[in-house]
Amino acid sequence: MHETSIALSILAAVEDVFHETPGARRVARIKLQIGMLSLIDPEALRFALRVVSRGTPAEGAEIEIEMIVPRFHCKDCGYEWEPSHEDIKRISEDPELSTLVHIHPDALVQYLQCPRCGGNRVEIIRGLGVVLHSVDIEADGEKSARWRNASSGEGYTDR
Repeated sequence: MHETSIALSILAAVEDVFHETPGARRVARIKLQIGMLSLIDPEALRFALRVVSRGTPAEGAEIEIEMIVPRFHCKDCGYEWEPSHEDIKRISEDPELSTLVHIHPDALVQYLQCPRCGGNRVEIIRGLGVVLHSVDIEADGEKSARWRNASSGEGYTDR
């Protein structure tokens, strides 16, 4: 169950944010984004986070998980698209393909074809991995703080 090792990495990042926040008392909320192609079980990750956060400032924090739909780009014609629900279901239910994608997600592109031009030079531009999107911290004086991943363009903010 690699969700536990992912949970430990997330907790380490959350604790870094906590310790960098002046007057921090506890972590109130953790927001994650999980790419559907990562084939990570969101409930298993949520459970693992609850277990590994016991006795830490993140114990009892709300854990919000947003599943990110994959997006592909054709290098031949430039077309971008998202797979249908049926395509995602087919990948996850095919034992050979789901194992391959689980171990090496980028290998999926070998099985993709552009719906516009039929080209097979396809890249995955979204929908892989896990992103720590934001962390809400309760701080002294009833003030709270929010840290957001720099890739969201928002950074650390007081609210």
